[in-house]
Amino acid sequence: MFNFLGIGSAFNTNLGNTSCYIKEKDSLLLVDCGGTVFHEIRKKDLFDGINNIHIIITHTHPDHIGSLGEVIFYAYYLLQIKTKIYYPNYKLINQLFSCIGVKDEMFEVYDHKSLEIQDLNLGRPKLSFIPVFHLETVDAFSFIIERDNKKIYYSGDSNRIPEQVLSSFKEGKIDVLYQDTCGLDYDGNAH
Repeated sequence: MFNFLGIGSAFNTNLGNTSCYIKEKDSLLLVDCGGTVFHEIRKKDLFDGINNIHIIITHTHPDHIGSLGEVIFYAYYLLQIKTKIYYPNYKLINQLFSCIGVKDEMFEVYDHKSLEIQDLNLGRPKLSFIPVFHLETVDAFSFIIERDNKKIYYSGDSNRIPEQVLSSFKEGKIDVLYQDTCGLDYDGNAH
C-alpha cells in the first residue's frame, strides 16, 4: 500500500527522512515531509500529472516536516494546487506556516481526529489519529488508515505502541503495523 521515500529517521541521511506515499492517477497522499522528502519527490517525478496533494503529519520535528513548506510552495506556484494537510492541531500547524511564509490560500488543514479523505482516486480512505507520546515538547500522533479493505497502523515516532492497537493487531483487526524506530542508542532517545 505505501511506497517509502526514506527510512532513515532523523540522523541517517543516507536513507532519507522517514516518509511514504501512495500515488493513484492524479492524486498523491504523502505521510510526513521531512527535510529530505521534497528532493526525493522531485527525483522520482512524483509531482508529474498530479492535481491533488494530501499530506498526513505525525508531528512537527524537522525530520517529519522539514520540507513541508517547499512542497506547498511548489504545489501552489508551479502546479496551481492547494495542498490538503491532515494534522489534529490546527493552531500549531497554522503558526508554523505563518513563520515560514506559507499563506492561507496555499493550503487547507483538516484537524479532525477522525475523517474521510475526500479523493476518489485514493478510494476515500478513512483516517483516525491516535495521540502518542514522543517527547513532552511536541504533540505526536500515530494513525490508522483504512483503504482497500485494509487497516494500517502508522507511527512516525513514539516510544510505545498503544495497547488497544497491539490488541487489535493480535486479533487481526489491523492488517499492517508500522512503527518508526531509531537504531541509535543515546541518553534521552525518545524512539
